[in-house]
Amino acid sequence: MTIVGIQGGSREERAKLTVTLLSELKARDLRVSVLANAGNSAKIDIPGKDSYEHRRAGAHEVLAVSRLRWALVHESTSQQSDERPPIDHLLARLAPVDILLTPGIAEQASITLKLVPNGSLIAVSQNGTAIAFCLDSSEQIVEFIVNAAAEKRLTS
Repeated sequence: MTIVGIQGGSREERAKLTVTLLSELKARDLRVSVLANAGNSAKIDIPGKDSYEHRRAGAHEVLAVSRLRWALVHESTSQQSDERPPIDHLLARLAPVDILLTPGIAEQASITLKLVPNGSLIAVSQNGTAIAFCLDSSEQIVEFIVNAAAEKRLTS
């Protein structure tokens, strides 16, 4: 799995870039997942729904399941801490994919995309290759990601 960290810019800019990259990567028949930093107090379950009420009542985990999708809500035991769980713990919960986009998380990234204030992006691969792109060059950014991922597989 190649981890692509997306840094810099605002949360909205990282989210927009992530959606754009997802579309381009999926068009190349790659399996892609996202591990996003949702902030310290993100609400990911909905008040009034059974899963929310079960979590509030004390369930350590709630697995909400339908025919189309499922979602696991895990109650953190370190609520006093501002830190999210260790990246290894989170990665272990994900199914294997070709590319993992991690907006707002740089740990263990083999490719880093850095949004810069002038409306461009600097892509850096694990071997130190750095290239600047315009944000509207999504096809070229994805080509960089795919090539760097292939290079990583060859050297691993």
